[in-house]
Amino acid sequence: MVKLLVLPEQDIISGLKGKIDFYLWMGIPVARKWPRSPGPRRAPAVEAQWPTFRTASRLWNKMSPYIQQAYITTAAGTNLTGRDLAMKAYMSGYLKY
Repeated sequence: MVKLLVLPEQDIISGLKGKIDFYLWMGIPVARKWPRSPGPRRAPAVEAQWPTFRTASRLWNKMSPYIQQAYITTAAGTNLTGRDLAMKAYMSGYLKY
């Protein structure tokens, strides 16, 4: 990541799309190499968690709005969203259905 004095004009940003990523980080203009996908394969430990993550995601969508709001309220003031908190609770075994 490189700190910039100012962001370049939109034409320059558009011309470098796919090569350089320009954005604001904490209000500071910065640039970095364009992010690339690591490819279709992931580490075995990561792939092993996919079914659990999928189940947790589906359960969030099935929760009543009242329970979702409780998670959102509980997560307030943290760096997590209500959905993140519910997912973490399910995946850690704290929340069971």
